[in-house]
Amino acid sequence: MERARNRRLSLGDRLPSFAPFIAAAIPFPLSLLIDKVRGQLGIQADSRRNSVTQLFMRFVTVVALLISFVIIAAQAAGNLDLLILGLAILAGMVWVPHGWGADDPAGFTHFVMRAILCYAAYLFVPHELRAAAIAGAAALTYVYAVAAMRKPSSVR
Repeated sequence: MERARNRRLSLGDRLPSFAPFIAAAIPFPLSLLIDKVRGQLGIQADSRRNSVTQLFMRFVTVVALLISFVIIAAQAAGNLDLLILGLAILAGMVWVPHGWGADDPAGFTHFVMRAILCYAAYLFVPHELRAAAIAGAAALTYVYAVAAMRKPSSVR
């Protein structure tokens, strides 16, 4: 009984079930670190007045509220792969309003590409590799986003 309970809390033998939450949150502190390395100031009080930042942060809140649904669905189905799939797709959704606000189609393209690749990984990859394939598909879309998003003249 104890082993069955512990099995529900992990993705395999070594990876804890909270790992997808950490992976989904990593881009934010990583972006602050990149800003610091580049000599940028990072988050500033003026950022609150930036309409793109406001749109992005509001949509992050919407996504955060939807994550509960993904957790409940994965728990009801007894399938942690659904948790990873849901988190991967929801984390990609925040790029859509960011792209709208920045007038950059790369955000929407990133999200669509991410959703298609993650669904394909869920549907076609063998069960043992499915979680890793979904996470890999999400990570791959970041490569596209970094390459395709419009850059300010200061980083060109």
